[in-house]
Amino acid sequence: MLLFLVISLFEPWLYLNVIVSGKVDKSLQQETFDIIAHKGAAGSAPENTLSAIGLALDIGVDMIEIDVRNTLDEQIVVIHDSTVDRTTDGTGLVHDYTLEELQKLDAGSWFGDAKYAGEKIPTLKEVLDFVDGRCKVLIEIKHMDHPHYHDFAEKLIDVIREEENGYDWIILQSEEFEYLEAAHEYDNHVQTKKLMISEDSAPLIAFYIETKMHLGRAKEDDRMKALNPEFHTLSTRRIFRMHARGFEVYTYAPNTREEMVKLLHMGVDGIITDYPEILVQIRKDIQAL
Repeated sequence: MLLFLVISLFEPWLYLNVIVSGKVDKSLQQETFDIIAHKGAAGSAPENTLSAIGLALDIGVDMIEIDVRNTLDEQIVVIHDSTVDRTTDGTGLVHDYTLEELQKLDAGSWFGDAKYAGEKIPTLKEVLDFVDGRCKVLIEIKHMDHPHYHDFAEKLIDVIREEENGYDWIILQSEEFEYLEAAHEYDNHVQTKKLMISEDSAPLIAFYIETKMHLGRAKEDDRMKALNPEFHTLSTRRIFRMHARGFEVYTYAPNTREEMVKLLHMGVDGIITDYPEILVQIRKDIQAL
């Protein structure tokens, strides 16, 4: 029994490192998958900026994933962390800044390329207007333990409504059911995805906890069409089980060609990556077979 538990726990490691091929071959010709740019093309430009998003559009991705947070004056901005310290020249919590104060910060110089100096933190509205339906946009709602986030999902939908055909190309995702449920209660036209494991979780252990707590609950809601597990938690068998329950599987965030090819062999429906140009080349290589 202990041996079975150990094997089950390390099943994803076995698939990623031993069982699954990392080479493009004809078995992938029947696979269809979405290329999703993580925070824009975050490996090649400052994450969650218009430069990173523009680069992702130029690469030709199917979808762009972004993160959103609230300002002190309750404006929705595109930034991953709860603080501005890592990706700007400022310091402190995002929600302690007004939008005007945030947009005075330099969100590009930290990346180390002089051409991005002076890049600004964009608003969600600016990003969506910029994309304008040229690809899908996946908006991740982080957990927000602050009073002015109580109606955050509703405010997001109000921004989505302003975009032409926004319901068709804008999708909300979160690891917190409360935000997705609030979004559906406010407007049941919005598309959502369940993020099963956060970027800060210990993937192998978190997979079991999150699956037990949420997978069955998600299945009860016909609006939940897709799940986004971290790629280290996946195996061919686990993806098959999720597909059997009626979910698409979009994984994040492998950044090497070999990892991406292995996940495609496992059967994922989409890959969220900092280097979407690698995945675009893989698609071309498959088409050229």
